[in-house]
This record gives sequence, structure tokens and C-alpha cells, in this order.
Amino acid sequence: MSSEENQPVVTIVDGICDVEETCQPFGKRRAAQRVKLSSAHIAAPQGGKLLAVDVNDEYVVFQEIEQERA
Repeated sequence: MSSEENQPVVTIVDGICDVEETCQPFGKRRAAQRVKLSSAHIAAPQGGKLLAVDVNDEYVVFQEIEQERA
């Protein structure tokens, strides 16, 4: 959850939408980028690694698996 607005920062969607024309899933945005993951990419976080994703040659997003609470 985003601490500022208490909104989710990760969600599951059925497909890509036009983020400049619609408010789905997080409200209007200036750009979108599709990232395809290989089997190795999916396995890496399960082995304790992080995924680093370059976003539009401007930002980096680090992804990790959230540990389940007991």
C-alpha cells in the first residue's frame, strides 16, 4: 500500500490498458511499459534475489517476494 494515499501499488490485471486515457488500475499515468519475465526471472525472487526493472530509461523498480506472515 502507498503510505500517502493508502492505495495499492501492485495489483493483478487481465490485460494492458491505455494509461493515458483511463483511470485503471491506478489512475491516469503518463506512460506504460510492458516487462516480460522469463522462467529464470520468476525463479530468482523465490531464491532470495531481487529483480531490477528499468522503467522508460529513467527509473528502476526493485521487485521482491513479500514474505508471508505466520
